[in-house]
Amino acid sequence: MVQTPSKSERMEIRKAIGNRSIPGPDAGVRPRGSDYLVAHACFDCRKSWKVSEASAATCPQCAKALHWMGRAFKAPKKSDTEQWNKVERLWMAGFRFIPNTGWRDAEPYPERLRKVAAFIESNPEHPFRVKS
Repeated sequence: MVQTPSKSERMEIRKAIGNRSIPGPDAGVRPRGSDYLVAHACFDCRKSWKVSEASAATCPQCAKALHWMGRAFKAPKKSDTEQWNKVERLWMAGFRFIPNTGWRDAEPYPERLRKVAAFIESNPEHPFRVKS
């Protein structure tokens, strides 16, 4: 009685004769919808919009360039000038708002504006800081 080859052996035979193609790294399934929407902020208007990364991000009110904040950015109230100043200082220092699922041990951003300068100075290698 002839023993049939195992599944892995059959797959190797198909690869050898060219009947089994192996997808490359770029052959993944791409979502059919639009690009991800990412938070962008205008510090002059103190407003935030979610904009496609592929589009040119300009503020709909003042027509200045919007700043890429990251997917985890939650805009403060327009009237909360202290929080907007805190966010702007963090952004100017290179910090972005990225979901922290991979960096749970990273130091969280400060709650108040008065703690921002010390936070920036003590975190030169923070994982959410863009290298310039």
